[in-house]
Order: sequence, then C-alpha cells, then structure tokens
Amino acid sequence: MKATPEQVRAGLETYIRAWATKDKDLLLSIFAEDGVLEDPVGTPPFTGHQNIGRFWDFAWADTSRRVTPVLEEIRACGDQGILRFTMQVRVPDQNAGLDLSIIEHAQFNSEGKLCHLRAFWDENSVKQPEGMALFAPNIDEAYQS
Repeated sequence: MKATPEQVRAGLETYIRAWATKDKDLLLSIFAEDGVLEDPVGTPPFTGHQNIGRFWDFAWADTSRRVTPVLEEIRACGDQGILRFTMQVRVPDQNAGLDLSIIEHAQFNSEGKLCHLRAFWDENSVKQPEGMALFAPNIDEAYQS
C-alpha cells in the first residue's frame, strides 16, 4: 500500500518542524534508512541516515548560525508532495545572512517515510537580507567526512 496524502503532508510538516526546532533526530526519523536527499538537484545525493545527518551537521556547523524555515505551501498528491518555503539563514556574529527560496519534491514509501527528497534552487533563488552581508556557504564542506 502506498503512502497517503495525509502521511505525505504530515511528513513534510515534520520536516519543516525539525529544521525550525534544530532537531536532527526528528529529521532523520522521517527518512527511510536508505532515503536519498538531493540538495540541490544536480549535486551528489546524500544517501542513508549517516549521510543525510552529515548534510544536517554542515547546515549547523557554525553554532552561532540560525536556520529558520518559513513555510509557504505544501501540496500532497498520492505518495508524493511539493514543499515550498524560504530558508532564512543568519550568522549574527558576521552580520550576514541569506534568504533561500526552495521548492522540494518528496516521495514517500509504503511506511510513510521519505525515500527521496529533491531540492530545487539556484543562484536566482538567493536574496540578501536587508542590512546584512550576503552569507555564502561552501556546500563542498557537506561532502567532507
């Protein structure tokens, strides 16, 4: 039996809540053990809890960094969903930040776990917050062990 739209919506709401509350265990709990995260699409995927956790650790590497998702829309159809949100990243110590507009496509397995999450964003999706320098993270660091 496939995941339902209700499970998809709940999973994507939990995904946003995990980022908002800085809860790595919650984030990993919604992914299948062999789940795949592509962020952004076209870069090497993070496969499995260990590697998805490494992506999370990269996002929170600087303990002064604040990462806040601002949910705009969830659409759930069958076992798949679309999530549209802006990730606000702030580095107060540097008076720097970025607002990244992201659209994610998610597919859930029969247990209601995320099996594939694909993030769509590019350089045109980035906005510099007013009064701040632009923060430009080095995504290559996420691939280093």
